[in-house]
Amino acid sequence: MKSLDDDLLRLINSLQVKNAFLWVNKDEQLHKITLKDVYYFEAVEKKVFLYTKDEVFEIKEKLYQLEEKYKDTQYIRVSKSVILNIEKIELISPTFNGRLIVKLKNNEKISISRNYVRNLKSQLGMEE
Repeated sequence: MKSLDDDLLRLINSLQVKNAFLWVNKDEQLHKITLKDVYYFEAVEKKVFLYTKDEVFEIKEKLYQLEEKYKDTQYIRVSKSVILNIEKIELISPTFNGRLIVKLKNNEKISISRNYVRNLKSQLGMEE
């Protein structure tokens, strides 16, 4: 069971993230992306991409760096290749093999690996 201190720390960090932003390069232009607009980060073939509602940007950070940077916020690892903004989840569906499929507010679907299901449920307050 999570303690009040853990919940308070998570709330403080989440509030700090709401005002944070990233500068990302796309088409030789710098774009300012507000962190709260990020749906998820994904590693694909040694590159990391940031996904917003309707755009994709390549970023320089590695997934493990992002995981550490946004620890105790609404950004959590849900598979070996994805860090998800849990505030963008609209629907959660279980699958037959213990995984979950989450549908995001932009209608994208992300698979949650079995190894990360318990952590996701915990972060969403769905502890069993």
